[in-house]
Amino acid sequence: MKKTYTMVTLLVLVAVMAVTAEAQSSSNAKVRVHIPFEFNVGDKILPAGEYSIRQVNPSSDLAVLEIANTKGVAAALVRAQSVYTAAANSSTLTFKRYGSQYFFATVVIEGMTDAWQAPKSRAERRVERELALVNSKVDAVAIAAR
Repeated sequence: MKKTYTMVTLLVLVAVMAVTAEAQSSSNAKVRVHIPFEFNVGDKILPAGEYSIRQVNPSSDLAVLEIANTKGVAAALVRAQSVYTAAANSSTLTFKRYGSQYFFATVVIEGMTDAWQAPKSRAERRVERELALVNSKVDAVAIAAR
């Protein structure tokens, strides 16, 4: 009888852990942010403005982020890699700045232990090569989101 209770307790614990893990991985997290400069996402250039960022396929292992202007003027989809981080205290977007050009790099959402990192686009790699020839450095620019 004691073995039965132990087995049932163990099965319930495993089921609860599985549901919790699924809830965390399929989070419907969304952030809003004011981006004060024109920036590149993939090979698309988006104007400055108010944006929302969300994962369009939360149940998939391969994240696709939608970065959309809240006025419906501009939007882009970008494949992003999930990168493990410590639980974030605040939501932040990071851009890489090459001269006067900004490229979307990562988004960290408050309370989540994963950040989404965008791969370098062809345009970013081209600008990076051009600036390397003149020994110009790359800056990281972080913007607080809500």
